[in-house]
Amino acid sequence: MKRMALLALVIMLSPLSAADENRTPADPFEGAFYPPELVLMARDRIVLTQGQQDALRARMEKTRTRSDELRAKLERETAAMAALVKQERLDEAEVLAQLDKVLEVEREVKHLHIGALVAIRNLLTPEQQAKLRGITEDGAAQLREEVRRRLTDKLERVREAAQQMAAGGNDPSEILKAMEGRFKPLVEAGKAIEAEAELDRALGQLPKKRGAGPIAPIPAD
Repeated sequence: MKRMALLALVIMLSPLSAADENRTPADPFEGAFYPPELVLMARDRIVLTQGQQDALRARMEKTRTRSDELRAKLERETAAMAALVKQERLDEAEVLAQLDKVLEVEREVKHLHIGALVAIRNLLTPEQQAKLRGITEDGAAQLREEVRRRLTDKLERVREAAQQMAAGGNDPSEILKAMEGRFKPLVEAGKAIEAEAELDRALGQLPKKRGAGPIAPIPAD
């Protein structure tokens, strides 16, 4: 149960939006787009339909998959660049050709993410976009606080359900350990929606009321 207290502290101290408050200056896209995490966090406020949510999540997953591929490719090309420039004598044409490969991958990454932001914005109605602009006027501080409270409430429900499970003779430690391993990194990364999904998953595996039967084992990932 000490783990629950530590996770609650993480929630209170960690950012819960994709955009950190300490932003780098001169962002040319400031206010033009809406991070997908922000849109999903504000889904109730902007009355996001289920169809919009499904389309947004599908685009996020597609972007995440391609982003992982490009990240691995960028690491390879950057490593190759580093190996070239460490040689005693440099071949200018070879170095510049490798630089072009690095820059090309970086260009692909920017295209991927800007394209996703454009697609997400186009999913929203003008009214929804206007509501999002209002939400972000204070840096989405109020929205983040609402999400923080919701996560803290669900975390408390997980703690209570785990206590109930233990009192019934079942060991909740594996469920809590699995949840913590996924939940804490997501909160620290500001991925509130994914973090909440982990809490919901844990709540689904823990007893919902006194006298509930044994909990099924956690399925393999």
